[in-house]
Amino acid sequence: MTTAVALGGRPATGAVPDLSRIHIVAPVPRQVWAEVVAADPDAVVTQTPEWLDALCRSRGYRDASRLYEFPDGRRLVLPMAARVWAGARVTEESWPYGWSYGGALVAGGPFRSVDAAVVLADLARRPVIRSAVVPMPLNSTVWQSAAPPTVHRVPYLTQILDLEGGFGTVWSRRFRSEARRHVRRAERMALDVYQDHDRGAEAFAILHHEAVERWARQRGQPLWAARVLDRWRDDAGRIAAAVAAVGNSCSIWSAYRAGEPVAVCAVLHRGRHALGWLSANRRAVAQETSATYLLSSLAIEAACADGARYFNMGESDPGSGVERHKAQFGATAVRYHALRLERLPLTEGERVVRAAARRASAFREGGA
Repeated sequence: MTTAVALGGRPATGAVPDLSRIHIVAPVPRQVWAEVVAADPDAVVTQTPEWLDALCRSRGYRDASRLYEFPDGRRLVLPMAARVWAGARVTEESWPYGWSYGGALVAGGPFRSVDAAVVLADLARRPVIRSAVVPMPLNSTVWQSAAPPTVHRVPYLTQILDLEGGFGTVWSRRFRSEARRHVRRAERMALDVYQDHDRGAEAFAILHHEAVERWARQRGQPLWAARVLDRWRDDAGRIAAAVAAVGNSCSIWSAYRAGEPVAVCAVLHRGRHALGWLSANRRAVAQETSATYLLSSLAIEAACADGARYFNMGESDPGSGVERHKAQFGATAVRYHALRLERLPLTEGERVVRAAARRASAFREGGA
């Protein structure tokens, strides 16, 4: 028996939303999607139809976006991309790994637990192996409160910097003294800094390739396997596709020394939110010159000038050097969960493979 959920509040424990009361359209008409983006004050670049276009062009995904029209007139858009094999959809995700945040856009009111319950109930009946949502971290608790126990929760840690008060306030009150010291140090170095798509894409391709090989050596992974996986992920292609799709909403900052790239970061900005998306650096030279500090500071300053309220510095492993680096800018750690509905135990399989890889890496290091 289906239990209707009151439109005004939280879903009752164990209640199943009555989807017959919701008009669902897929894929979302582009004009409607654009209207909902414009109406949601917290919409980000990665929730736009242009971002889906970038994903489809670079990775071969299909538009699987879904529109929910509620009886009270509110409209909700869930950006989604489908992976198709042999003519059949096998996954529908918002978004696939490496493509930042998806989740819901709402026109006509705030996003509520009852809305999340409707979306998750709809996704649970989709005829695919996996449906997944990677929500904006700041509204992750809404999704979490609505998700039934059968939904897999994948933990993440991101770090978010509050930009209220503008860059002067952020610099003087939120940047730690060591971050300010590193930025001033970098300004004295012979660095050429650019905010340019072509130079930035070039720098990322070079530095990311070096990083892939460095990570493979650290893990004891064969170089050929690391390179094959990197070609499949095509991180450099992601930047090119994003720039083509969203234009100046994607800023790429790069630092060069003596004509060689040292560090690069790509930032996505729309409205209240700037998102640190991809970055890479030549570790020894970046540490020597503090180039990464300078690029982060410049990107944060630009986001403040463009009116952003929050700067999401991206995911980190808890307790890692990357987490500590971001904390120096005053960013607050925010824990959240991606949600997965699976017909096969893919998440558990991934966990087992990653654990085995970590054990193998630790064994090699111990025997070195």
